[in-house]
This record gives sequence, structure tokens and C-alpha cells, in this order.
Amino acid sequence: MKLQKSNDVAAADILKQQEAFKRDQDAVKADQAAINKVNEEVRARAAALTAERDAMTALVPALAAKGEAAKTDTEKAEYEAERGKLVERNTAHTQNAERFNAEQAAYKERIAAFNVRVEAINQRNLTINDRVEPQQKSVATWREQCGNRRFREEDEIVIKKEIAAGK
Repeated sequence: MKLQKSNDVAAADILKQQEAFKRDQDAVKADQAAINKVNEEVRARAAALTAERDAMTALVPALAAKGEAAKTDTEKAEYEAERGKLVERNTAHTQNAERFNAEQAAYKERIAAFNVRVEAINQRNLTINDRVEPQQKSVATWREQCGNRRFREEDEIVIKKEIAAGK
């Protein structure tokens, strides 16, 4: 009976730990989905920043040629206006890139913290799994030794009283 009680307590504890693991695992899966969504947004923003940089880079040779070809004051003024717009566009791009890099650093920290959580959950799962097999062996031992034995109810009552009394 002591073995049976011990098995029941251990099984309940393992079950409680497995349920807690499942809850944590579901939370991690939800976090993973959120991180994947942010990752897609980050990739889209990086692609947009790259496209903007490439577009500005493509404009430079034509603008330089226009500047060299400008002979009149009107042509020079148009060149300076276009150059000023490109400089403003480049400044805005640089600021966006700096914000993006700062957000990227925060995102990397979030991923690192997430990976730590995943590793902790995986380690906890290993410890739970390490307890399952010995518990199953203990239950099998109880079944072999005691599972099919007949007993009188009076004996069971006396044994339970002795167990409760600590004998």
C-alpha cells in the first residue's frame, strides 16, 4: 500500500508538471508566431530600405551628368533643386535606416530571450521525461507484487491506520 500511495503521489506530480509544461509550450508557440510575424515585417522593411537605397544610387549618375551638362542658370537651378531633393531623400533614408537598426537590436534581444525560454522549457521537459520511465517501472513492480493479491477489508483499514500513524 505504501508503494501504491507513493506511485499515486509521483504520478500526480508528474501529471501536474506535464500540464504546466504544456501551458508553457503553448505560450512559447504563441510567442514564436508573434516573432515570425515581426520577422516578416523586418524583412519587408529591410527590403524597402534596400530598394530605396538602390533607387537613390541609380539616380546619382544621371544627376551628375545633368550637373556637368548644366550651362545656364536655369539648368543649374534645376540641377541644384534635384540634388537638394536627393540629399533630403538620402537624409530621410539614413534616419530610417538608423531607426531600423535600433529596432533590429531590440528584436535580436527579444529573440535571444525567447531562445533562453525555449531552452529552459526543453531542459524542464527532459527532467519530466526522466521521471516517467522510473515511475512506470514502479507501477509495474507494484502490479507484479501486489496488484492481484486478495486481502480483507479489515486488514486494509488496519494497514492504512498504521501508515497514517507513521508505523
